[in-house]
Amino acid sequence: MQLQQLFRPGGRIEQIGKKVERSLFRPDRRNGTIASFEAPLVFGLGTDNQGTLPWLAQNLSAIFTILVSAVLIAALAALLYAIVRELRCNTVFLDPIDVPRSLAARGYLPAVVAKRLLDALLAIQRRAPTLKELGGVDASAPLVDLQVSGRFSLQAIVRCIHRLLRIPETHVCGEITREGDGYELTLRRHDHHSAIVGVHRSKDIGSLFAAAAEDLLRVVDPWTLAHHYFAQETGEQPPEFTRTLATLAHMLQHVSAGERPWALNMQGICLMQQRQLTQAIERFRDAVAAGPQLPFIHQNWANALDLMGRFDEARAHRVRALEIPAQTANLIANGAISASLLHRHGQALALARRGLALEPAGWSAWGAWGYVLFGLHRFEQAAGACERSLALEARDRSWSPPLAMVYAALGRPEKALAAALNEIERAGETEDALKGMAFARLAAGDARGAVANFDAALANAPGAGDAAYGRADALLALGELELALAHYERAVAVDPFYPQAHAGWAHALRALGRIEEAPARFAVAVRVDSAYAPAYRGWADTLQALGRNDEARPLLERAEAVEHQNREPLPLR
Repeated sequence: MQLQQLFRPGGRIEQIGKKVERSLFRPDRRNGTIASFEAPLVFGLGTDNQGTLPWLAQNLSAIFTILVSAVLIAALAALLYAIVRELRCNTVFLDPIDVPRSLAARGYLPAVVAKRLLDALLAIQRRAPTLKELGGVDASAPLVDLQVSGRFSLQAIVRCIHRLLRIPETHVCGEITREGDGYELTLRRHDHHSAIVGVHRSKDIGSLFAAAAEDLLRVVDPWTLAHHYFAQETGEQPPEFTRTLATLAHMLQHVSAGERPWALNMQGICLMQQRQLTQAIERFRDAVAAGPQLPFIHQNWANALDLMGRFDEARAHRVRALEIPAQTANLIANGAISASLLHRHGQALALARRGLALEPAGWSAWGAWGYVLFGLHRFEQAAGACERSLALEARDRSWSPPLAMVYAALGRPEKALAAALNEIERAGETEDALKGMAFARLAAGDARGAVANFDAALANAPGAGDAAYGRADALLALGELELALAHYERAVAVDPFYPQAHAGWAHALRALGRIEEAPARFAVAVRVDSAYAPAYRGWADTLQALGRNDEARPLLERAEAVEHQNREPLPLR
């Protein structure tokens, strides 16, 4: 009965419907009604107050979901990349070393001993003076990782993958045993088969770690070990390089073809220092055949040819080295020095600037800049560059700029002697150090001491044209005129492009009373190097002595112009 009353005409339901209809279709409500039925755009906002907050929440939720998904995908990609990279690494795992109870009681637990051994290995790698450009060899060296049971890490995950996929691993393990009043440390390598890496005995546990670290380094990085031994054995007299050559021989038996030229080149350097020049040249020839795009091999080959007196062949190899493009700052610096020594001053300047642009804080770049400036007779600027190079810390320093020679050319013998002594203390009596000391002594008035140093330098490097004319300068200062003239002639035969040799020759002719021959030799000096002001002054002085003042005047003007030009600093770029 009640339902019939609700749905009868004019009943309650019909009345409610009419009220809603009137409300919806009133003219003043149509726009709002239409807007209220419109769905908002994605990431948009509703137009009525009731729809704004829900749609904003939905949009923020969508943005947050996308961001979280992107972060998770990036993290997963990074994890996969790291796992693949670890799988591709040639890793050697260092297992804990078994120790006797007496050592364990002192705190030398198996994991501690392995960690100490790894620390000793890393210390050798930090000290070894390998060069950055030799990193192609270092990059292929296996990594050493400490095997610690129960440790969760990416490396542990990779090891689980190795075991699941049955990928063979290389492990180094061992034990320390008590032998009398000392200890014996034995290291073994386990991969496809087991082999003893090394056995050492000592009363001092620290020396055991150092010796075992060298054995471990022979397994994982023989290149660094060879440099470590080379640095130790270079100072021996005579140098035997027993451990260096043995390590290089081991390296040549186990390395890839791409690493052979580096090892062969280092073998050649050792043989050259032992004065086994024929064998050294053979090694350099083999190294060039194995890696023809390594410029420093040609430079070392040239040094060996110099020692044999084959100067023209040596010059050809230095030119060949310059033709090979260099990419690293060190190799570019070496190229700049070679170009300067070949008197290709424009090329040397360009290479030195390129090296500085690549490595503005590099010791070799600044040292090469000093070398090039010295060759251009810009002595004040060269001194600053050399000082800056020496002030920079360099673990891989293999040579020093010619600071002693620069100060000698500037007429500052005290600074020249100090620089020469510092270089001998740092590098020993190398040909460059002896040459620097000789020029410093000559500047200080000790011509006889200079002759002795020049002789020693030429014994190590007979192709050094500057040492050859320097010895003649010292003999001239001693009044040994005929002998000085002979040595100037020899210096020109060794390297005809040093203006100092030609100018010295002319001075010797004047001192011998052959003044008429001197102007022609001064003219050669100027033709060889137009930036060498002393040649103009010597030529003008000789012409004045001959009464040819009109010819001398323009030469003096030219000398003043060149001296002014050489005092102006060259820009770094």
